[in-house]
Amino acid sequence: MAMNDAEHRPLAGIRALELAEVWAGPFCGALLGDMGADVIKIESVQRIGRGPIRPRDGNPNYPDGEPGERPWNRGANFNGVNRNKLGITLDLTSTEGVDAFLDLVNLSDLVFSNYKFGVLDSFGIGYDTLRRVRPDIIMLEMPGYGNTGPYREYRSMGMTLDAIMGHSSLRGYPDLDRSFLTPVHHPDAVGGVTGVFAACAALHHRARTGHGQLIDLAQSETFISHIGEAFLEYGMTGRVRGPRGNRHPAMAPHGCYPCLGDDKWVTIAVRDEDEWEAFCRALGMPELAADRRFATLEARLENQDELDALIGRWTASQDRYEATRHLQGYGIPAGPVLEAGGDIYDDPHLQEREYFQFVDHPDAGPHLLSGPIWKMSGAPEPLNNPTPSLGQDNERVLGRLLGLPDEVLQGLEEENIIGTVPLEGADLGGVRRLANRT
Repeated sequence: MAMNDAEHRPLAGIRALELAEVWAGPFCGALLGDMGADVIKIESVQRIGRGPIRPRDGNPNYPDGEPGERPWNRGANFNGVNRNKLGITLDLTSTEGVDAFLDLVNLSDLVFSNYKFGVLDSFGIGYDTLRRVRPDIIMLEMPGYGNTGPYREYRSMGMTLDAIMGHSSLRGYPDLDRSFLTPVHHPDAVGGVTGVFAACAALHHRARTGHGQLIDLAQSETFISHIGEAFLEYGMTGRVRGPRGNRHPAMAPHGCYPCLGDDKWVTIAVRDEDEWEAFCRALGMPELAADRRFATLEARLENQDELDALIGRWTASQDRYEATRHLQGYGIPAGPVLEAGGDIYDDPHLQEREYFQFVDHPDAGPHLLSGPIWKMSGAPEPLNNPTPSLGQDNERVLGRLLGLPDEVLQGLEEENIIGTVPLEGADLGGVRRLANRT
């Protein structure tokens, strides 16, 4: 990449320090990196968020199911959301580690984290400390439940956020209990994207005013707005909405229908009467538009079982892609259900848009991974640098950027303040917690 390319990226010149694990925080960092920010991911050899040190063979999270000699650098889940970053290690329980971190803060614009409330303060690197080092620093904290309220001490994961904010109560089918729900972690992705928006807004505010700030972003609250209809319905009628499967309260037909082949499906949504008439013509049954069972939305909602059975008989004779193309030709929203794998990799639309890109990782090898999710006409082609190996940029960041001499770096590594190999027990909640149990 040419230097002038780097300068034309939207967030060129912005340096961000990432203290984050799993999905929401790392995804936020990846999106910032996509736009040219200099994102430095800070980890430690005392506690890693990269998965187990000795995973079992055959684990699908690793290439060909083989963890390899350094599995902490090969995991798909980790490598999928940590592109376009530099990676260093620092023991933030040590004086030397905290000092180095604060030196980096002085050279940075943004610090972001998705740890629960109080974690960074416990290390002595909360917002009050950071702004004494750099008064205009922006700090984005994105715990599950925010920094205030009775839930602020609660730990969270995507599934628990999905449940506690009401989304789980709406998913699934009316005749199945909640144990049949799939683990959709939508709140993580929403939290990551919302975090990027908040960070960019704060950077814009600082450019106008010169003032930094603390952003308190509760991941749970970012997701409530996605189910606004349920809250409105309850507020106006007192009714609690339950699961409807693939059906919609104001559209019919609206569902997933079987197609030719083993477990092949197409989704169809008809939004209004014009689309309903077009849909009937697409099926070769224009007379259905006037059928008293289906002539109005109210009638179609009342007779959905009959309607779905009728549509299913038509789709069962159709290839899912051909059904999609045919219905789209009549202006009907429709799409094939694609498997998370070969179907999506082979999808001609995503291929033409070059969404998946080959990334050659030094430990994981060359693989197709998802790339940046936007394209900007005024910026160069999106970056897609591989996820950093554990501590791979210690010398680049701590040595060249901070100016620490080689002998100091060597001493830090001998004391396990930095490193490239996790310590025994680092995947079990941290070596100090392990030591406390023994």
